[in-house]
Amino acid sequence: MTLEAGHKGYVAGVLDCDGAIWISADKSRQSPRYMMRVSVSNTRRGLLDFFAKHFGGRVSRYRKHSDKWKDEYRWGVNGLPAAEILYACLPYLVIKRPQAMLAVEFASTIQPKQNRIPESFRQIRERIYNEMLELNKRGPT
Repeated sequence: MTLEAGHKGYVAGVLDCDGAIWISADKSRQSPRYMMRVSVSNTRRGLLDFFAKHFGGRVSRYRKHSDKWKDEYRWGVNGLPAAEILYACLPYLVIKRPQAMLAVEFASTIQPKQNRIPESFRQIRERIYNEMLELNKRGPT
């Protein structure tokens, strides 16, 4: 992924406004599985096509139940590709900078093509997951 500085600022602005950075956990197994994701939602497909063109991932359409609303489009990417975007945009992020910093730290525990994760990484992931939950909590702060 190569972006000019101006594009990095633009992408960071979109992520700050219409983006989401989170970590999900599947704790139904003996050893929890965590997944980091970055997504953007908007009613203008062209914006999300820009993200898909530059960063991969895919764009999905979500139809609204009311004729008064526009359909929504969502773009998203997981894992190391998500971390690459965040790392490139980190200096330009304002609102979601804390989430991005946690996600980049989480990415340091990703070891491609390795089935067993060291216990120390599991502990780091659990801590980051809980911190991310707190940052993304809805309602009054």
